[in-house]
Amino acid sequence: MPAPEAPRRATPTPAGPGPAGVGPRARRRWVTVLASLGLGAAAGVLGTLLHAHFLRLGEAVLPWGAVLALLLVAAVQLWWTLDSAVPWTGGVTAVGAFTAALALGAWPGADVFAVGLTEYTLRVVPGPAIAGAVWLWGLPVVAVLTMLVAQPFLRGPAARD
Repeated sequence: MPAPEAPRRATPTPAGPGPAGVGPRARRRWVTVLASLGLGAAAGVLGTLLHAHFLRLGEAVLPWGAVLALLLVAAVQLWWTLDSAVPWTGGVTAVGAFTAALALGAWPGADVFAVGLTEYTLRVVPGPAIAGAVWLWGLPVVAVLTMLVAQPFLRGPAARD
């Protein structure tokens, strides 16, 4: 006598929708988006705090803090892109970093996290003005370069969309 068959339950397959109609893949995508934004925002806040350090060499200004801040954002973006193996996470991480930097630059009150680059600020406080320009204008450049660097490593079978 054969064993009785177990009753079939209406459970979703691993790729199918769950109880709320949202599949695990869609949930995983939202977690990836939120993690990318959070990591980018954290790097943007730390970079904004770091970017204002500079060294004056006579008339020249060396914005070493802005360079280190850009390297920090590039490292976080590259690490998260390669760790998640999802190509678009680098762009979302860069959006988080840039948004955090802009938000802190427009901080209300007497606390100034970034100095705008104008003719007046170049004359009065050239170090912070140049460092702020390198930081804010460098973020999109570093984001694109980091995404280009990550692409060859994501072309293998491990890359997922």
